Amino acid sequence: MVVTPYFYPHMGGVQKYVYEIGTRLQRVFGHDLTIVSSNWHKEENTAKTEEIGGLEVVRLPYQFKVSSTPVSLGWERALRDLIRSERPDVVNGHMPVPFIADAAARAAAGMQVPYVLTYHNDLTGHDLPTRIIGRCYYPLLGSRTLHLSSAIVATSDYYAQQSSHLAGYLEKLRYAAPGVDLERFGGDRTDFLRRKYRLGDEKILLYVGHLDRESRHKGVQYLIRAMRIVRESLDAKLVVAGRGNYIDRYRRLAADEGVPEDIIFAGFIPEDEMPLYFNSADLLVLPSCDRAEGFGMVLIEAQACGTPVIGTDVGGIPFAVDDGVTGLIVPPGDVSGLAGAIVRVLDDPDLYRAMAENGPRRVRDLFTWEKSARVYDRVFCEAAGERA
Repeated sequence: MVVTPYFYPHMGGVQKYVYEIGTRLQRVFGHDLTIVSSNWHKEENTAKTEEIGGLEVVRLPYQFKVSSTPVSLGWERALRDLIRSERPDVVNGHMPVPFIADAAARAAAGMQVPYVLTYHNDLTGHDLPTRIIGRCYYPLLGSRTLHLSSAIVATSDYYAQQSSHLAGYLEKLRYAAPGVDLERFGGDRTDFLRRKYRLGDEKILLYVGHLDRESRHKGVQYLIRAMRIVRESLDAKLVVAGRGNYIDRYRRLAADEGVPEDIIFAGFIPEDEMPLYFNSADLLVLPSCDRAEGFGMVLIEAQACGTPVIGTDVGGIPFAVDDGVTGLIVPPGDVSGLAGAIVRVLDDPDLYRAMAENGPRRVRDLFTWEKSARVYDRVFCEAAGERA
């Protein structure tokens, strides 16, 4: 039983991670998975069961939301009932979104079922209320959840070694990075974006991610400000792919910086079009500014397509990007440093060519969903063996 705060069709990195690994655990390794998630849609906030990609998905209604976090005080009881009816060998919860993974840990402990926690990143905050929630979470809920876990899966050793919250649980840690579907991401370069947006010879920068208030840690504001400096040296356009409630704010910022014509807000991109975006961009940029960025899945998807990347020195990004080899790492929030890195990569044909060739090789070696599913197969079997 895999318990996650959100699941398809609500999009995001955690949802994709659960789906890609879950389908492979079921199809390749013979596991029988039930996904338990909150019912994200307010208008359909009821308990229901459906099938997505061959996975059984149970939706639990929530009572209220704190920021974008769904909460129900009845989840622990509901999860106990599900454990009683489904009889899972292992329960696997996903953090950092609080509460549902914590309820799952307590329900599993109460029913004497092994609990495996997947720890995507530390819970942080960008304003005073969310920072207060982040600081209160661990003493009130999170530390107990870590203690109840028989194993903790992190997305990289790099991130785990920097997390003060994981420092006391190193012996429990296992590692399963996000992956790339190599059948979808890769292939030949294309002029898809040039045709779609009627561009000429400009260099095409790409950002892919959420654009809402809760995703300010993505650092889009720094990339928009950097575009003003980039345009002094390069003829370039920035394609911003994603949706969210901060788009109008980012449009105003682009106008204030004098680059409204140089930034294209592409809106939501269907999953089947994403390889076309990566394969037709000259450079992907993820300017995240704090540890809420546990990995940065778009970085490895772009590298798989032979597109060099620029990330920041926060969270798990320095593990996803081999600095100087597949892309560049810059300090978070450094607008001039970000602009300089963009110009450096795009202005140096030899450096660009080497990064474009190195990216796909590194992804094949380190970042496939099959490798990560194999880790979970071992972790779940070990946990189930302990129970037996």
